[in-house]
Amino acid sequence: MSALFIAISKITDQAKLNEYLAAAGGTMGNHPIELVAFSTDAKTIEGTSPGPRIVVLKFPDQAAAMAWYNSPEYQKVVQLRLDSTEGFAVLCDGM
Repeated sequence: MSALFIAISKITDQAKLNEYLAAAGGTMGNHPIELVAFSTDAKTIEGTSPGPRIVVLKFPDQAAAMAWYNSPEYQKVVQLRLDSTEGFAVLCDGM
C-alpha cells in the first residue's frame, strides 16, 4: 500500500527554508518519491492549521518513506526545514 508524507507548516525563516529546498532535492534521487502537492498558499477550510505551506510526497509504502526520511542524506538537511518552519508532518497509508 502506498504511503503519503504530509507536512503542513508556517514559514518562519524563508532564507533558511530556501537553503533546505536547494539541498533536499538531492536527497530524493535514490528513493521512489512522487511529489503530489506543494503549496505555500493552501487554504484551511476546517480546523486550525499552523500555516499555508503544504507538501505531500507519495512513496510505494511506509518502509520506503522511512528509508528516505532516515537516510543520512536527508538527515543532514532536515534540521533546516525544522528550523525554518513551525508545523508538523505525518505519514499515513495512501489509497
